Amino acid sequence: MKVNGEAFKEARLNKLMSKLHLASSSGVSPNIIKNIELGKTARPDLIRKVVLALGLTVEEAFEKKMVKHN
Repeated sequence: MKVNGEAFKEARLNKLMSKLHLASSSGVSPNIIKNIELGKTARPDLIRKVVLALGLTVEEAFEKKMVKHN
């Protein structure tokens, strides 16, 4: 699934979270967070975990253009 890396980074910084904290909160590796913020594609289940850890719903992530269908 395609992601807007800048939007994910902005959401993380707005929550005052480090990449490591977001990785721990979402249950994914720090490399996944790094790759998402670089705009690389990621599996939908991993993106969902990160979105939820940011306090957003999947619908909100689509509305904010953080993710888009391939």
